[in-house]
Amino acid sequence: MLEKMVYNTVWDKINAYLVFMIPILIIGVLLNIIKFPIIAMLIFLSFIFLCNNHEKSVVCALVFCKLFGTFGPALGIHLPGTVVAFTLILIFMRKDLTKMFSKKTTKPIIFILSIFFIFMVYYLLTGETKNSGTKFNVMLISLFVDTIAFLILVTFNDIRMERVTVPFLLFALMQMGYVEAMSGHGAAGLLDFSFFRNACTEMMKKNMPVLSYHNMGIAAFIGAAFMMSQRRKINNYFDIVFLFSAFWLIVLSGARQTIFGFIFLIFVWLVFRTGRFKLATVFLAAAVIVGIYLCLQLLEVPILQGNSSRGAHMGSELNRNYDYPLMIISYHFLDGIGFGNYHNPHTGEIYPHNIILEILCEMGFIGLIFVSMVVFAFVRSHHFLLRNELPSGGICLLLWIPYLIRSMISGDLSDNISLFISMFLLFHYRGIVLSRKRLEQLMKLRQNAKSGYWKKAAEEVPAANNDLIETNK
Repeated sequence: MLEKMVYNTVWDKINAYLVFMIPILIIGVLLNIIKFPIIAMLIFLSFIFLCNNHEKSVVCALVFCKLFGTFGPALGIHLPGTVVAFTLILIFMRKDLTKMFSKKTTKPIIFILSIFFIFMVYYLLTGETKNSGTKFNVMLISLFVDTIAFLILVTFNDIRMERVTVPFLLFALMQMGYVEAMSGHGAAGLLDFSFFRNACTEMMKKNMPVLSYHNMGIAAFIGAAFMMSQRRKINNYFDIVFLFSAFWLIVLSGARQTIFGFIFLIFVWLVFRTGRFKLATVFLAAAVIVGIYLCLQLLEVPILQGNSSRGAHMGSELNRNYDYPLMIISYHFLDGIGFGNYHNPHTGEIYPHNIILEILCEMGFIGLIFVSMVVFAFVRSHHFLLRNELPSGGICLLLWIPYLIRSMISGDLSDNISLFISMFLLFHYRGIVLSRKRLEQLMKLRQNAKSGYWKKAAEEVPAANNDLIETNK
């Protein structure tokens, strides 16, 4: 039984109407009726009128910084996206900037800086190369921008994901409209799931300013993850339309990792949304995943079938060649070839589509051991539950999944430092920090709890609201 959407303000109602418009906007872009400047205008209007200051700061960090960096050079406008985004964040957060930095955030920031220090040392030891300098600068920008974004998410409880995530979907749609306009190739129909990727490829061959089709899928993927993190069930038509729009954009992007990542996101949400692991829920989630995959096959999604609506075979382009990075690892297994020095001459790619392989190629087993030590130290000192929640009620695990999927399947190390930032901040703030002995006692109490004892155990080790518990004061 679907519930009615509750609107706290008139702006929430307008935001809901905007979400219901997104499928219409997608159809308009596919039919070449709605142009991308209209989508850009909607992004700024939703940003200005529908979000509070904390939500605006998150949008600036995660959307506007990418928006200026993506469309600026493509349109011949060289705007410093990071500078613009940070200036806006300082304006919106001028009263609350100091609240983000407290004793609760000191420890995860130390872990973040430890990871960055390892990469910086390898960069300094490598020396300036064609790719290393750019790679280090991008990593430095991502470090500041994403850290600010996640600090806001773990600090303030007035953030509503349905307001934050609308710009993500509109940003993805804007990219599709831009590529369609610049390439001159429109979709053959509403279910043409190959035109966007093919158009990007054609623009690249003609040396035209091009956007990465991955970015479109990732934007919609993050938007879906943020919205679903605040849902325990599909409550109303708003949720249905939002998820439908996000999934449609993800499939239209033609990016495999975001398609399978979204399916994995649904699985995790079904399993962890209640806070209690049940075998029946796992089977239900698996059935839903199989159903989604079969629907994609029936829709003849070329990314999964090896052909496209234009008749071009994409199977060879989709098969990742891991022979070259493995060969590099075999010759430079100890110290790697140097930070930013990876380059595959056969494909022209500067990253091996996997963060672990990239660390092994450029920093060797020594670098991987150092990074693993930091991650292991964090996990060992944080006995956190996967069902941790943000102050706003969002499930931390769902917000982390897009960054995990992107880092393990595609993307550069400099961009994927977000994987460590999101891990350390999301799972520290609401994690249960206990002594080992105390943790074992409480876990045993929960396992052996019966009838009246269950209430007492649930109060001591909460499953839904994991308040920070510190015993070593």
